[in-house]
Amino acid sequence: MYICQIKPRIFPQVNLFNSISVDKCIHFRRTPDEYIAFYIVKGDMYLMEDQIHYHLREGDWILLEPGKEHNGYKISEHCTYFYIHFHIDELIGAEMDEQPLQELLKHNKMEALQGKNITDHIIIPKLCHAGSHMTYETILHLLNRGKQYFNAYKEHSDLQTSCLLLDLIIHLSHIFSNQILSNEDRNIKRSTFIVYDLLREINYNYAEKFSSRLIEAKFTCNFDYINRIFKKETGQTIFSYLTMVRISQAKILLTSGNFPVKTIALHVGYDDIYYFSNVFKKETGLSPTQYRKMILEN
Repeated sequence: MYICQIKPRIFPQVNLFNSISVDKCIHFRRTPDEYIAFYIVKGDMYLMEDQIHYHLREGDWILLEPGKEHNGYKISEHCTYFYIHFHIDELIGAEMDEQPLQELLKHNKMEALQGKNITDHIIIPKLCHAGSHMTYETILHLLNRGKQYFNAYKEHSDLQTSCLLLDLIIHLSHIFSNQILSNEDRNIKRSTFIVYDLLREINYNYAEKFSSRLIEAKFTCNFDYINRIFKKETGQTIFSYLTMVRISQAKILLTSGNFPVKTIALHVGYDDIYYFSNVFKKETGLSPTQYRKMILEN
């Protein structure tokens, strides 16, 4: 019997995943050799790490780092919280001011809107508030399931716990990113929103008709201005980007079935098969038929 095995590379190794309710407590002084995360469900917690004081309230998340001393600086009363101890490879901590962090997050958002896979890093917040009703319920659900899996002592429960923690981290990363970006929402130029919307429109509706007049009507701006800000953000003009998306989709269709070239042309937005073939050859150096033959023979 043939099987495949996976070896998780960046999955966190969870050493402890639990919750506790205390009437009164103060965290003892320690320097951990692993990451420790707290999420406050109810009450207040008072922590100090590297001489920095943190007053944590309901809905707050904090990530304490290995090699850094922490302790309670005040008694925490009537506090319910989750605590997670874990190791994770290739986790790199860095101090970053809000403005460059905003630029990084905007860059990642732009890359994602262009269909690029952002896999090189996940931003894990040191401190994050996830206390709105919908967010709170989602976080609490993930935490309760993680605790349940960790204490199940069943086959693969450790992997399930790791997956839950990774899911939680990604969820918190999204919350944190949105919070940072929302801090400058009023300062974001309208041009940025125009580019975001246009990228989304092209990526999802590349087969539709696009023209300078239609784009002007949609955004109530001069087309030359829209094209200029689009190129500034993406490095490509609007129609060169549209062509790239269409030809990328055509390549997938050419090699994933026996669809006629005319059908593929129509599917990606070209009514004229000869015009489609010319554009395809200009972009790839091969005709659609030649491209299909080359890929399928290799």
